[in-house]
Amino acid sequence: MPELPEVETIKEDLRELVVGALVERAEVLHPNLVEGGTAREFERRLSERRIVGARRRAKHLIVDLDSGDAAVFQLKIGGQFLLVPPVKEPKRNLMLVMHLGEERAGERLFLRDGTEFTRARVLDREGLEERLSELGPEPFSEEFTAEYLKQKVGGRRAQIKPLILDQKVVSGVGNIYADEILYDARLHPRRKANTLTDGEWERLAEAIKKNLAAGIEHRGTTVRLYRDLLDRPGDHQNHLRVFEKQGDECPGCGGRIVREKVGGRPSHFCPSCQREDGESGGADVRLRLA
Repeated sequence: MPELPEVETIKEDLRELVVGALVERAEVLHPNLVEGGTAREFERRLSERRIVGARRRAKHLIVDLDSGDAAVFQLKIGGQFLLVPPVKEPKRNLMLVMHLGEERAGERLFLRDGTEFTRARVLDREGLEERLSELGPEPFSEEFTAEYLKQKVGGRRAQIKPLILDQKVVSGVGNIYADEILYDARLHPRRKANTLTDGEWERLAEAIKKNLAAGIEHRGTTVRLYRDLLDRPGDHQNHLRVFEKQGDECPGCGGRIVREKVGGRPSHFCPSCQREDGESGGADVRLRLA
């Protein structure tokens, strides 16, 4: 599913290829797309409006309009934005099409999602602020530090993986990057937050920043569904070390990667390098991301 690096990549594509275009007409093609309003109202607030910016907050893709409103998209599991042309026009699983103005030579921006879980709404400035108000800090912000993490969740007996997936704790981390982050930090996904040492909080904060930055550099992770605006897969899947690598050799210690449910989510880790009892085990697995 699109996590911070994938949404960041799509946002940058929109800035390069679409910002400045007039949305001549918007068509909602799936009734479940729009939340908090009607499809007709959504179409009206997008149509005959110019796209003046694109932003990301956590996993939210925000398209700014010249009216002062913003179209906010949550791509969930399989949402894809595709620019036609140059991409061949998609025929299936369509949820939205934005017909761009004549100055864009008939280009259209399609939203496709075979899972049908993508959701969108148009918000004014106040509504957008309220929508985003409970999100945790961005991982690359000055606010996000090891001390912040320790103060926010360090007293809790909850498992560390569900905590870093909580968007109120830190914005943008999903299941793929969480597994890679915990492997890099040498933390078992079931470790209780209140057992982490100061050094482990430092390693965790560093691993969150490093792994998300690598995902952005590699233009996202395509395990199955993710594509960028020009229908290209990401490259970060070629740099994953544990996610969906169950049974493979651990690159840190030579043991075997396992897959287990943690907090209801499939989780991948090395039991030797990421000891549940917190003792040091295996090799130093903080391998440099290529």
